Amino acid sequence: MVRKAEFSENDFILAAIDLIALGGPAAATMTAIATAASAPTGSIYHRFKSRTDLIGAAWRHSLSSMAADIYPHLAQGNSDQAICALIDWAKANPAPARIIMLYVENDLIDGPLSPQLHKELNALYQKLGAGLSAVITYNRKPLTPANIALANFAIFDGPIAAMKPYLRNQSGLDMSLCRNVALACCKTSLELLGSVDK
Repeated sequence: MVRKAEFSENDFILAAIDLIALGGPAAATMTAIATAASAPTGSIYHRFKSRTDLIGAAWRHSLSSMAADIYPHLAQGNSDQAICALIDWAKANPAPARIIMLYVENDLIDGPLSPQLHKELNALYQKLGAGLSAVITYNRKPLTPANIALANFAIFDGPIAAMKPYLRNQSGLDMSLCRNVALACCKTSLELLGSVDK
């Protein structure tokens, strides 16, 4: 009979997410992660070859969770619903939201990732990119670099900027204010989509 592992990859990923959300990337040492998961430090290395891979897995977990909620709306070209889903997701998942909205990947991941994790992250980025392309197509505009940048600002950068003060202070999102600001930003940005790349 095979003995079930006492600690799973997910235990360590969630512990890392909570530590980064509360104390920033430097707080997520292997010792601190093991302590937060009530596990021996050595057990982490049975599941992750390095801290870089563990933090990369925490980033992937957070990004994947967000993408699952907003991508269906993006794929249908529904920018308003995508933004509302993003804000609802951040409200319901404050620790992962703090990670992907207050930091960029390079803030967390300071070394090479395993090939599999690198592949999974690239697939997530491509999926979100395809969602932005769908929004642009829905607005009957060409897929130019300028339009992609505007769509990215409309869907991600603008709404995230509206949420950052609340995420930094860990005070809980003012849902109504964040929605109003984010939707207004999105509307203005998408109105700027051009018919030709300048």
